[in-house]
Amino acid sequence: MKAMKTVADNRYRAALAIAIGILVLSLIPLYALGMKAHPCADDYLYGVKTGEVWRETHSLTAVLKEAWRVTRESYNTWQGNSVALFLMCLQPAIFGAKWYAVAPVLLLTAFVLAMMYFFTNALRRLLNAERAVAWMAAALITFCAVQFTYKPSDAFYWYNGGLYYTFFFSLSLFLYGLVITVVKAKNIGGRIAAAFGAAVLAFLVGMSNYSTALYTAVLLTVLAVFLFIKKNRAAWPVLVIALVGIGALLLSVFAPGTAVRQGASGESTGVFKALLYSFAYGGYSLADSFDVPVIILWAGLTPLLFSLTGRTSYSFKHPFLVLLLTFGMYCSQGTALFYARGIRMPPRMSNIIYFNAYLLVAFNLCYFLGWVRRGIVDGRFSIFFGGRFGARFGEACEEIVSKRKAARVFAAVMAAAFVIGCVGMCRVTENETGGAKFTLQPLSANAVYTLATGEASRYDDEMSAREKYLEELPDGTDAVVDKLTAYPEVLVHGDIDGNTDSFSNIVTAAFYGLGSLRVAE
Repeated sequence: MKAMKTVADNRYRAALAIAIGILVLSLIPLYALGMKAHPCADDYLYGVKTGEVWRETHSLTAVLKEAWRVTRESYNTWQGNSVALFLMCLQPAIFGAKWYAVAPVLLLTAFVLAMMYFFTNALRRLLNAERAVAWMAAALITFCAVQFTYKPSDAFYWYNGGLYYTFFFSLSLFLYGLVITVVKAKNIGGRIAAAFGAAVLAFLVGMSNYSTALYTAVLLTVLAVFLFIKKNRAAWPVLVIALVGIGALLLSVFAPGTAVRQGASGESTGVFKALLYSFAYGGYSLADSFDVPVIILWAGLTPLLFSLTGRTSYSFKHPFLVLLLTFGMYCSQGTALFYARGIRMPPRMSNIIYFNAYLLVAFNLCYFLGWVRRGIVDGRFSIFFGGRFGARFGEACEEIVSKRKAARVFAAVMAAAFVIGCVGMCRVTENETGGAKFTLQPLSANAVYTLATGEASRYDDEMSAREKYLEELPDGTDAVVDKLTAYPEVLVHGDIDGNTDSFSNIVTAAFYGLGSLRVAE
């Protein structure tokens, strides 16, 4: 068996190198664009106190103490997700505007590593994939997840929004990967270490945004129940991990500040409407996540996944029941928000729902292909997948996976279709001055265009000049600044406006100790 895996690893080594190369190269312009990022909105709100302490003391210890004080106070007066709030208070710009570039590096790197770890671990431990195969598939999925992010500015370039959602979603992926290790590891030491790490992450995720916290609690609970039914010895540690996550979530939900915030947000929509909205948005977001290149990704991985399902003894008996169950869990991501605030889905939250669509599709595609494979083998449903069609489908998948020539032809066709699909997603419209405005996908193409045209640099220069000007103003000044002439949508979450009473204007003024702040008419 080990010898067969070595042969397969060697066969896929070139494909792995190409996939990793594409992923790494695609990240270079994204990191370069991140060097132009600047804080906005809630970055200033949660950095007011810690920023003051840093400027007065230049002591990291003092800053951490102040962040903890603000977190404790907020637990009683505004929100209970304390782990997230503590990190929000440490937004990089409190140490100086130039340090904000750390935020995109943190958010993007955490996401890429989490996606790679989860999918590699899942494919290797659940489907017995070779190392090269698992890494290749994980790299391709991660590439698409990054390139077709719902709103990149809120996912990777805005610290507060990206931290609250994208970063904790990334932690949840590490958590799921460790849980898989708990279930499948043969080494008792490795299982104990994975269980401990998973429990820590479950607590952190449980005290983060309610979407990730609730979804994780539901997923772990369902998994624990399944393992108990199967009399799997990993059931107890998974249950403990689930209870830790549920306990952290309850600490957040029942914090005194949560009730205060709910009161300020208005009356709840109620359970029935929240569930209705959840399923409606779940269906919409899942369908909307199927961009043409993403469809091609899953089509390209189908032969490989079909082959891998033959390496496990699992029966794959109930694909439609599993689809309904996992779709219901997927829809639960929006339930807490819909219950508290109605249909108000911020893009930063939509990002992680769309990211989770990759997990949902990957799991159900594997399960369905396993069901099809078992049906072909034992003839359970020969009317649909048996006989000539079933045999040809199975043979085609195996030939693509096992034969170099067939694999290369298939990969070339899929790559060409992927490129054509990406080109088809680009849009050319008219800008405000009558010139051409390009909306490009994938994200890396957009980043290269934004950097090449100088738009990102102009934005960076204008924001740096503004920040320097505001820093030098005396406390209490009523400041007026020029409107930005460059506004890269892929990089910028938002900006202040001409109204001194706007939220962004108020919190930005507070961060710099100003009386008021607005943009010149």
